[in-house]
Amino acid sequence: MTVLVERFPRWVESVELLPASARFAALREAAEAIGGRLDRTAVLDLVTYAVGGESDTAFAAVRAAVSALDPSFDPSASDLEPHLVASAAVARALENDDLTAAAVAGAVLSAEFAGLYSPVVELAQLARATQARRYRGLRERGPVPRLELANLINTQPSFVADGWRSTEAVERLAGTTKALAERLENVLTGLAQHYEMRLDAADEELDVLWWAFGAHGDYQGAGWTEDYGPVAVLAAGRELADRHRFQAEIPTTREILRRVLGPYADAEFVLADVIAAAGGGVELDGAPPGPLFAILTTNAVWAALRDEADWVAAAGRLGVDATLRRRGDEIAAQTLRELLLARALGG
Repeated sequence: MTVLVERFPRWVESVELLPASARFAALREAAEAIGGRLDRTAVLDLVTYAVGGESDTAFAAVRAAVSALDPSFDPSASDLEPHLVASAAVARALENDDLTAAAVAGAVLSAEFAGLYSPVVELAQLARATQARRYRGLRERGPVPRLELANLINTQPSFVADGWRSTEAVERLAGTTKALAERLENVLTGLAQHYEMRLDAADEELDVLWWAFGAHGDYQGAGWTEDYGPVAVLAAGRELADRHRFQAEIPTTREILRRVLGPYADAEFVLADVIAAAGGGVELDGAPPGPLFAILTTNAVWAALRDEADWVAAAGRLGVDATLRRRGDEIAAQTLRELLLARALGG
């Protein structure tokens, strides 16, 4: 049972539309169509619009998808119905077992960090479930494929009946041999990819564990307690992100970062103060400006306008509230999340 079948009737009631209405089916099918084949290039626009932000592209996609099923659908961008469809499409995309789903999860949790929410109140919960499911999927042991050699052997030509030198027997033998070779190649290729992924997952876990227990890397200081707080929280997020191999956040990120950060984990910081105090001491990637990249956007604005008094207001014009107050472990986790999201969407 998909999330839309199970929960969509409850979601439409939040916009005062009855599940029995004629438009209900159009809204649900539109959400299925958008979320079921969501491209990574559309992730930021769709999630931004779902959590109340502006996106002409996402609104146009939602309106077109619903209108194709219900020509009377003619909303404005601020109406609840298109926002609900976008949110439902995001929830549907989270069910896909691919890198796009991981990017959607990261975008949803980034919106939560920024204090933005969609009409689907459990969207962040679904995003965390997607992260956990993908994490398990990358590490689970798959069944070893069976080669059905007996069936292949049974399809080989009868040399007694056809004769060793008959052209038909030779052709049949060649066809059977080719089929067997292709089957073997497919199985071995699949096994190689599976075990390569498992080895990458094991290496990722070892890298993270060694880093967490060592509690230092490019920035020295046992337990990170000797570094200045703003540098520590940004550096911890950056270093842990660099140890991820699948551009998908480890579900236990916060627990790992709390161990690494020590007393800085529970300390509260203002985002603008963190970026300014770090003073560019931690190298961060670039990303599309906007509320889903609160830390990277704030960092970019500070780097460009550090000598101007209104640089925080400039970040606000890009949709980022740089006066957000968050705990150290939350800022570190969000730094990691934004880096992984930027890399997933840029790759």
